[in-house]
Amino acid sequence: MLKQRGDLAKWGPGMPGPLADRLRFEVEQTLKKLYANSSLIDQLGHLYLPFASWLSNKSKSGRGPLIVGLGGAQGCGKTTFSTVVSRILVKGFDLNCVVVSLDDLYSTRGDRFQFADKTSPIFATRGAPGTHDIDLALNLFDRLKNLKDGEVMRLPCFDKSLDERKPVHLWQEVAGPIDVLLFEGWCVGAPSMGDGLDIPINQLEEVRDKDGIWRNKVNELLVNEYKQLFSHIDIMAWMQAPNYEVVYQWRNKQERLLEAHLNDIHGVLLDTIDLKVMSPEELKGFMEHYERLTKHMLNVMPEKADVLFTLNEDQEVTEVRFPVEH
Repeated sequence: MLKQRGDLAKWGPGMPGPLADRLRFEVEQTLKKLYANSSLIDQLGHLYLPFASWLSNKSKSGRGPLIVGLGGAQGCGKTTFSTVVSRILVKGFDLNCVVVSLDDLYSTRGDRFQFADKTSPIFATRGAPGTHDIDLALNLFDRLKNLKDGEVMRLPCFDKSLDERKPVHLWQEVAGPIDVLLFEGWCVGAPSMGDGLDIPINQLEEVRDKDGIWRNKVNELLVNEYKQLFSHIDIMAWMQAPNYEVVYQWRNKQERLLEAHLNDIHGVLLDTIDLKVMSPEELKGFMEHYERLTKHMLNVMPEKADVLFTLNEDQEVTEVRFPVEH
């Protein structure tokens, strides 16, 4: 598909005026709840609102939800971006928009350990393809696509600090019908990895996956189950990091924010309860589970995505590419 490219500052005149003014407080409060950088409010008129307006024009009102995939390396800001855009679609365009995070579709600890016993012990650690409940995800998408007026359902929630799915009564409740569904996650839309799986690229692969069983199983799942899940996506958007090296910095920043958030809630009791926050060194080992597929996606997704957001090292969107309209 032919693409068009544009500097963010030149992407139209921006959308200031009454709508931006009316939404400003809503977006400020959303950023605050997410523990996000408050300066992101400055992107309302030039990034969030124009993208939401574009999605509004694309939405299939009355014909089932427009499903928008949003992928990007760990810590690049997908959750903040999708949550802000969702609130704008709801409050500014009167559309029923829900966000589904791939992180909320992790299998339970028990199921991950069972799968790890049958395949590779590495699958006990959440993150890579193979650690998500694809049957749950497919059923979820089917129900969301067919949710009628007056019908309600709950969206799964996963607690990363406990490394476990939350009880059903704590899941988010949504009502139908859905106009726009934002599906965000680090490997959303990931294609299979192709050649080179026989050569380890980090210590995890060299020591714990020397026979390549884990990484080949990940690729097999991408070819089959994950491809089936991602086939539901109507529009694929990708947030492109400048390089893989900054991804650890972003992800470490994310972990420290989680730590601060838990400290706000639990205070001095945090050390006495079973909540998991990774140290910087633990995080480096954890991210080796992501490295191969993240690097692959950084290479291929800019050409595969319908909408491309180019980020600088400060996680700021500096360029947006949209599909050419015919």
